Amino acid sequence: MLRNFYEKLTSLNALLSLISGIFMALSFPRTELSALAFFALLPLLHALNRPQKRLSALGCGLITGFVFSMGTLYWVTYTMENYGHVPKILSLFILVLFSLYIASYTGLFAYGVSWMHREGIPLLLGAPSLWVALEYARGYLLTGFPWALFGYTQYKNLLVIQVADITGVYGVSFLLVMINTVFAEVLRSLKDSFSVRGFFSPLLVLMIIVGLTVSYGAYRLHGIHTAEQQSSIRVGVVQGNIEQDQKWDPASRDKILAVYMRLTRRASREKPDLIIWPEASAPFFFMTEKEYQSQFLEFIDDLGIDVLFGSPDYTAMNGDSRFYNSAFLVSPGARLKGRYDKIHLVPFGEYVPFRKALFFIKPITDQIGDITPGKKISLMQTGKGLCGTPICFEVIFPDLVRRFVLEGADFIATLTNDDWFGRSSAPYQHFSMAVFRAVENRVPVVRSANSGISGVIAQDGRIVKQTDIFVEDAFTEDLTLLKMDRTFYTHFGDLFAYFCIAATVLSLCVPLVTRSRGGKTPRAIRPQDSRA
Repeated sequence: MLRNFYEKLTSLNALLSLISGIFMALSFPRTELSALAFFALLPLLHALNRPQKRLSALGCGLITGFVFSMGTLYWVTYTMENYGHVPKILSLFILVLFSLYIASYTGLFAYGVSWMHREGIPLLLGAPSLWVALEYARGYLLTGFPWALFGYTQYKNLLVIQVADITGVYGVSFLLVMINTVFAEVLRSLKDSFSVRGFFSPLLVLMIIVGLTVSYGAYRLHGIHTAEQQSSIRVGVVQGNIEQDQKWDPASRDKILAVYMRLTRRASREKPDLIIWPEASAPFFFMTEKEYQSQFLEFIDDLGIDVLFGSPDYTAMNGDSRFYNSAFLVSPGARLKGRYDKIHLVPFGEYVPFRKALFFIKPITDQIGDITPGKKISLMQTGKGLCGTPICFEVIFPDLVRRFVLEGADFIATLTNDDWFGRSSAPYQHFSMAVFRAVENRVPVVRSANSGISGVIAQDGRIVKQTDIFVEDAFTEDLTLLKMDRTFYTHFGDLFAYFCIAATVLSLCVPLVTRSRGGKTPRAIRPQDSRA
């Protein structure tokens, strides 16, 4: 009888964890159900409040994380099948393994929350700090993959996201987890023995934190809207919508170049100061293929406008060839004004990490080229401001984009090619992350994507312009450069995340240290617990 009762409880816990995973996935673009994020973790946290063993808490977190990962990263199979020529079964297997890896962080979160419950550690600070610590770790371990961080769900919630100029995106993740935790604590107080303190104390803390966040957001928005204008630069953006299997087909070079030239002339009618093409948009090696280079430079001379574009490049020395994913700024008069080589490459897209260890999938890894990473941040001098140019994948790394602004960038122009993602939610997820880079550093962000989404984002995170995906497009927008001091985040980086890591370590380690010295740590009064 007791066994049947425990099995029913375990099944319900699994169902609650599953619901949390679904809610989390739906809160991200493209579904735009961002309000779900405010209670998406509530079912999981409620499951952790129910009778279970510690390892069952880990299982609950793995379920939530796995469902969330499968729901947000499903597009990985499309990329592998269509461009990596990986068989469908194998691509699904890789997706499952990858989702289990991402789920391990949610599993550790659930296990840590269960530990805090047992040790009587306040969850209102402990749970959000642990979540942020794990998100930060995910952004760096195994080359880093900070995709779909919880805070990104609120990219359209301007009042909430302004705090990112202090905390980065991690501060918004912290707030969301705290809100979920408060709801879980209130529910627990109702389910156990009701007390006025247990019911109202978490709500009071939440009201204060949310009130401060929203008040700060309103203050910053007012400051930005009334800030003195330093200057402006008119930028033209070209979206070529070139199919991926045509990009490097020698027979398609002239056709591709003609598309970009036609769209560039359309954008030039509004007299922009700068026109931006996407990542690797030039269908040739700009620095070495002189015939196409001459044709391109003649076009720019005739146009009379600076053009920022992506092109591959390579160098050969002593029989050793090195390939780069680069951005170039060229002005009329055949002048190369700037160049940036991509620093943070896409694992299994532009290079193979741990290639020797992955010998068992050699047929796949042999199809992936080896791009050489750039060595330093470099800026482009546009004549009306310095431009930072993170390429594609790089824009999802807050600290890397921050370094461009710290070096003096007045605005960010990110060049990308999201054709790899197909008609999935990935282009929308990718675009949402660029919103936070604008807010964190208080610089406008302009985005040129081969197949979309291209767009312009103001310093407050407001989306000024956004194109559809898989269409040809060209538009012109004015980027307003404001007289504003560098933000706390730009100066100090992920200091907030470091504080969360420190709080997590203290929360998890202090009880162990106290116990090892013969002391006692207060435990939460939960008579229904069963211990592992």
